[in-house]
Amino acid sequence: MITIEHMSLPAPCAFSVEIVQRAGAEKYNTLGQKLIDGRREKRLLRLSWVRMEKALMAQLFALLDEKAPLSVTFPDPSGPRTLFCYPTGRSARVWQYPGEAAWADVQLNLEEQ
Repeated sequence: MITIEHMSLPAPCAFSVEIVQRAGAEKYNTLGQKLIDGRREKRLLRLSWVRMEKALMAQLFALLDEKAPLSVTFPDPSGPRTLFCYPTGRSARVWQYPGEAAWADVQLNLEEQ
């Protein structure tokens, strides 16, 4: 189960966890050795849904608009985790219009704080 700020989300049709290394400033010394000012492992979460109900989509996107780190609980390769993440991208496509819009191909990207 995936939750954002204690809001349970429906099971996504696709979900991935990417573990990347983030580093600070990189320099080389006179011996040609790379010196890195800090290195940290971060998780990038990518979620997508084929369809999402309008009310749930509005609630989720309002939550993402807060611009603060969000508490996210998700299944991780090393076991269930809860992290603070920033939204780094989101998109949705209208699949039914005119009238009240219905949303499809909803995608959400989150990066660990």
